[in-house]
Amino acid sequence: MMHLDEVAIPRLAPSLDPYFRPGVLWNRAFAAAVAETGRATPCAIALERDDGQIARYETSLFPSGEKAEWDQANCYYVERLVKCLLWVKGGWKITLGGNAVAGEAVGRAYAPGGSREFDREFMSRVYERDFTVEIVEYDQVPPACEKTETIGGHLDGCRIGFDAGGSDRKVAAVQDGKVLFSDETVWHPKVTSDPNYHFAGIMDSMKRAAQHLPRVDAIGVSSAGIYINNRTMVASLFLKIPQDQFETKIKDIYLRAAKGRPPLRIPIS
Repeated sequence: MMHLDEVAIPRLAPSLDPYFRPGVLWNRAFAAAVAETGRATPCAIALERDDGQIARYETSLFPSGEKAEWDQANCYYVERLVKCLLWVKGGWKITLGGNAVAGEAVGRAYAPGGSREFDREFMSRVYERDFTVEIVEYDQVPPACEKTETIGGHLDGCRIGFDAGGSDRKVAAVQDGKVLFSDETVWHPKVTSDPNYHFAGIMDSMKRAAQHLPRVDAIGVSSAGIYINNRTMVASLFLKIPQDQFETKIKDIYLRAAKGRPPLRIPIS
């Protein structure tokens, strides 16, 4: 593409893949080529995710509509950039401003049946929203709106820590920073299709930990996957769970476990 593939050759090219071009080198070559024109045009990309949070990324592109090779390079660069941002930040809506040609290329890629259909469906499932690509003027791209949340900072109270692993589950009961109980139990969640098995395993560990505490003030869970507002959106532990049961019995599995049964006494806000 243009001369960029020639510029982006790594110093130590892999013998088994002589055409490999690291993304960082290609991006540097692209940015340098854009700057050389003296007429770089701004482009902004916003990705909206849960709770109205928006990540915004600024970049520069070749002028649009002047040279076919410039438009081709712009489209390639922006499509790869959007995919990277999507998996770094997450999002159900992409707003792209500053280059309609590149925006339309992204729209085609993320349309039903497009080259990024998997990404589209995955993010739609995570955020429970229809995936959308919107093309606007540069100054209409929404500003960044990202939130941080301060938690913890002390060890007071009675707590349960639970780690949901693929081959075992670990739990600990802690009071004012002192470990009163810890346990590790073998289980097989990745090959089990019955959601009741997962819930029973979680409750077994938490109940046994709770027996060593006068009360339970908080529960902390470590579990690989994507969680939004303590709800399970995607997790490898539940690979075998049918989608209909995932919706009804897995998404809120940790919330249901926290509300639990005696001896757990946990305030849920």
